[in-house]
Amino acid sequence: MGIFDKAKEATSSASMKAAEVKNDVAAKAGELKEHASAKATALKDSATQKGMELLEGAMTKVKDTLRDFNAALPIVRKAGYTLEGVSVTLGLPPQVHADFDAAHPMSEEATQELLAANAENKLAVVLVKCLSRAQRLQNNIQFAGMAPRGMSVELGLVPTLIIRFGAPLVVEVAPVVRTVAVSAPASAASVE
Repeated sequence: MGIFDKAKEATSSASMKAAEVKNDVAAKAGELKEHASAKATALKDSATQKGMELLEGAMTKVKDTLRDFNAALPIVRKAGYTLEGVSVTLGLPPQVHADFDAAHPMSEEATQELLAANAENKLAVVLVKCLSRAQRLQNNIQFAGMAPRGMSVELGLVPTLIIRFGAPLVVEVAPVVRTVAVSAPASAASVE
C-alpha cells in the first residue's frame, strides 16, 4: 500500500469520524433544544399559575378592602365628609382610590370623640384622621386664584392622601325678567 492509498484511507477514516461527530453533535443539539423548550414551557406555565394565584389574592384583598371601606363610610359621613367617587385598580398591589369633599366637617373635639367611639373600625379611624388633617391643611394653604376642590385617599400598601385645588367656582346669576301685564286700551268703537 502506497502513500497515496494510505492518504485515501486516512481521508476516508477522517470523513467517517467527522460524520459521526457531526451526527452526535446534531443529536445532542436536538436533545438540548427539546430540553430547553420543555423547561421554557414549564417556566411559562409556572409563571402563569403564579400570576393567576396573585391575581386571585389581589381580588380577595380588594373585596376585603371594599367591605371594610363600606363599613367605614357611615363613620366618615358622621365626621362631615362626603364620598364623591371611588375607583379600584386591580394590580399588584391593588388600590382603592376614593374622592371626598368636606361637606360639614366636625370640630376637632367632636372628631376625637367619634374616633374614640369607633376605635375598633381601624379603616374608619385612618380615613377620618387623614381627611381631618387634610382638610385643616387644605384650609391653611392658598394658591393664587385657586380654591379647595376636595381630597382623595388611595388605599394600597401605603395609604396616600391627595389634596386637590382648582379654579374657584363661579356661579352665574341669570337676570330676572319680569313680565308686566298691560291691558289694551278700550277701543273707540266700544265707547258709547
